[in-house]
Amino acid sequence: MSNTSKANAAYSNPTSRVLLGKSKKYKEAIYLHTPTFDCDWYWGFGYLGNKNCHYHLSNYKQEFTSGVVRNIDMHDALQRDYDLCESLRNPNTLWTFCELFKTAYALAEVAQIYNRGGSHYSNNPCKALIKNKEQYEHINFVLLPALFKEIDKLFTTPNTVE
Repeated sequence: MSNTSKANAAYSNPTSRVLLGKSKKYKEAIYLHTPTFDCDWYWGFGYLGNKNCHYHLSNYKQEFTSGVVRNIDMHDALQRDYDLCESLRNPNTLWTFCELFKTAYALAEVAQIYNRGGSHYSNNPCKALIKNKEQYEHINFVLLPALFKEIDKLFTTPNTVE
């Protein structure tokens, strides 16, 4: 069974995106795209945008604003920039959303290290010690799908801000 087949068996969502909220600056709906298992080895997730823009939740808190990097957490950045969908207006739900995404990003990074045997700057002399197929598969086919399912649960209420 290919890694993509394993990933699809562990997580799937019939929706390609959910409404995150409406940009306060541009007055446009911004969507969170459903995670996909890409190139048969990693999860692509946290993609935000619409037909006019595309960016990533992974580095969202440090977006440039007027030429200056703002150093605020994801929770505060999302509240500051969006009229959030009904699901995320609850402060506890928004904190859970941020926790799940931050954890998913950290695990995805570790899975890539287990898969490559290093951080991909050069050939790691400890590559043989670091590579761990079992851990790579556990993260990609058990842990990350579980986190994605929990994120999906946060969007169970109708999201209307458009």
